[in-house]
Amino acid sequence: MSFATHHHWPDALDLAATCLLLGGLLALTLSGHVLLVLDVRVWLRTFRRALIVVTNHLPTIPHWARMQTPRCLTALGLRLPCDEEQLMRTYRQQVKQLHPDRGGDRKRFMRLQANFEEALAFLRNQAGESVTLG
Repeated sequence: MSFATHHHWPDALDLAATCLLLGGLLALTLSGHVLLVLDVRVWLRTFRRALIVVTNHLPTIPHWARMQTPRCLTALGLRLPCDEEQLMRTYRQQVKQLHPDRGGDRKRFMRLQANFEEALAFLRNQAGESVTLG
């Protein structure tokens, strides 16, 4: 009895199993990279929000460190540099449109009010810094 059958590697089953294993490893690696990129993007957005919060609440951050316009000014349609007079003018124009007594939406009016108060505090804080720096 001779067991000398010739077995050629790879046969169809070996080739399919090898391709499936390598394909699975490649898919796992690629999905890990995709999830890493997505996670880093979320982390960067969170980090940016944290920097904006810190920038708005720390009065000792120098003017050059405030690279972007705060959200409260952007929501009102303003950009830095601006002053309280421009803020008041813009606020009054938007109040005329959004006030609930004039048919505006209450939620949008409350957001406008909160953005105005935050922007006013920011501009006053910034004016106080420029007086002490200049």
